[in-house]
Amino acid sequence: MLRDRGKIKWQSAFFMPEHVKMLHNIGIEDLKVAKPILDEYQIEEFEQNLLLAMEYTYQVKINVWKAGFINEYHGILHRLDEL
Repeated sequence: MLRDRGKIKWQSAFFMPEHVKMLHNIGIEDLKVAKPILDEYQIEEFEQNLLLAMEYTYQVKINVWKAGFINEYHGILHRLDEL
C-alpha cells in the first residue's frame, strides 16, 4: 500500500525572505490613512477645546496622525507646549 502525505505534499514549503518582507509591507501599506487636512476654523476649535480641558481638568482623547497611522492618546492636560 502506498502511503501518501496528502495535503502536506502540496503545501508550499519555502518562502524567500524578500517575498515575506514584501507581503508584510503590502499589509502595512493597506492600513495607512491619508493625512487629514484641517482648515483654520477646525484648528481654532481644537485649540479652544484644549484650553477648556486644561482649565476644567477634563479628560481628553487626542488623535495624532504620524507617517500614515493615527495614534490615540487619553489623559488630562496640565500644560500645553505649542511646539
